[in-house]
Amino acid sequence: MNEIEILKREIETKGIKQVASELGVSVSSVNLLVSEKYPGNLENMLRRIKKIYGNGGINCPILGKITPTKCGEKWNLAKKIGMKAGNPETLRLYKMCLNCSLRGH
Repeated sequence: MNEIEILKREIETKGIKQVASELGVSVSSVNLLVSEKYPGNLENMLRRIKKIYGNGGINCPILGKITPTKCGEKWNLAKKIGMKAGNPETLRLYKMCLNCSLRGH
């Protein structure tokens, strides 16, 4: 199964908004990917899709094996909170999320 087929399967299961959140991209980017008209770096996006959905979960260096949904939630939260976290463990997680290679940063 190629990455676009994987993406379509995930959209059917979870909906496009959830998949966009898990990938850390906009809904319009996901639509362009599905229609194979994505104008950006397609190889990076295909790699991201494979890393997020291809192994049955994500190996987070802090949380261990987590779902794409949890990964997306933590990554989005990290962008919002950043260095404002008060708990040292939470701060460490957010620092890792912000520099996560899975999401292309």
